[in-house]
Amino acid sequence: MSSNFHASTVDRLGTWIAAGNVAPGQVLKVEAVLAEELGVSRTVIREAIKTLVAKGLLEVGPKVGTRVMPMRSWNLFDPQVVGWLARKGLSQGFVMDLLDLRRTIEPMAVRWACDRATPEQIAQIQAAYEALAISVADKGDYNLADRRFHEAVLAASHNQFIEQMLPALGALLAVSFEVTSAVPGELGKTLPLHKELADAIATRDAARGVWACMTLIEQAAVVIAGFFASQTAAQTAE
Repeated sequence: MSSNFHASTVDRLGTWIAAGNVAPGQVLKVEAVLAEELGVSRTVIREAIKTLVAKGLLEVGPKVGTRVMPMRSWNLFDPQVVGWLARKGLSQGFVMDLLDLRRTIEPMAVRWACDRATPEQIAQIQAAYEALAISVADKGDYNLADRRFHEAVLAASHNQFIEQMLPALGALLAVSFEVTSAVPGELGKTLPLHKELADAIATRDAARGVWACMTLIEQAAVVIAGFFASQTAAQTAE
């Protein structure tokens, strides 16, 4: 029961901070007040704060209390932190930085996957593509299938650092896919490129695989830029 209280308190405080309810540099309320407001013990609050300190959201100092840290200090490779940020709606700058990260990591991972993927992993990537093709009609299923497809490709790179980053990269990829899949007809357009990527790994064709990967990323960049431009236009019109 206490672990459930801890997890829910961390989630509530993390969501609250990520939503900008407390500005960077500001001090949180004292433990007793937070405990009363959230309906938990001071011990639960204390442990939740320790967790958020470890994730970079908070800093505890003598005589200054518990302060909110700027987002540049947050662990953006923590899937839970990414989830909290996504709940409030991500900025264009954040998503474009994510695309830069994809440009840096994914093409090289694809090149390695073409060289290093085992027969079992090639089969997993092909199966992930088939699941993707089946799910085109359902946005929710497609996003999950798309994430699993890209995670299978990254895992096939056989790079231990990329493998350890898979949970975080999966969460970050989900953010990107959520934006692009909001555009009507976009899911069907990306399907042939996913097929190219899967087949390139199966045939050990690194040049073809890297081309398909980069085309997917740059296509996503165009769609994302258009998405945020339309949001800005709609807000201006209001």
